[in-house]
Amino acid sequence: MGQRRNYGAADRMKRIDAIKKIMDLVTDELVISSTGKISRELYNIKDRSANFYVMGSMGASLGIGIGLALHTNRNVLVIAGDGDILMSLSTLVLMNKLKLPNLSLYILDNGCFESTGGQKTCSDAVDFTKICNHNCKVMKVEVTSSKIPRIDMPHKEVMKRFYDEINKK
Repeated sequence: MGQRRNYGAADRMKRIDAIKKIMDLVTDELVISSTGKISRELYNIKDRSANFYVMGSMGASLGIGIGLALHTNRNVLVIAGDGDILMSLSTLVLMNKLKLPNLSLYILDNGCFESTGGQKTCSDAVDFTKICNHNCKVMKVEVTSSKIPRIDMPHKEVMKRFYDEINKK
């Protein structure tokens, strides 16, 4: 796959700043966020009914985003971690194959499964943008030790609120 650049701490931004930067661009898009700290930070930064927080299903966020983008005219934005994408790499290939114009993906790559204890991923051995070059952006982020409050909304309420959002007339 060619030579990979080793990213040092100076090349990385804080995950919360990356999410803020992404959400500054969001208007009425449907946003799917991967399980763990990404969803927690998004919830604490900009909770809205058009956000779907994937809780307890690592590897599922992009698949949910693809399915949603296939069945709506609205723009769909997925924010996922490198671990989430690596757990279901075939969805990245599918995204590239389908080239859905209303689907965008941001991969926040910190090189670990931070939400489950910081186990290393193998994201340093793959170039996500070579696998998927359609509406996919990789942002290198720092591993953080900050405590992020859990989402204080039950899963069923998140689902109902989002369902109401995507079905409103």
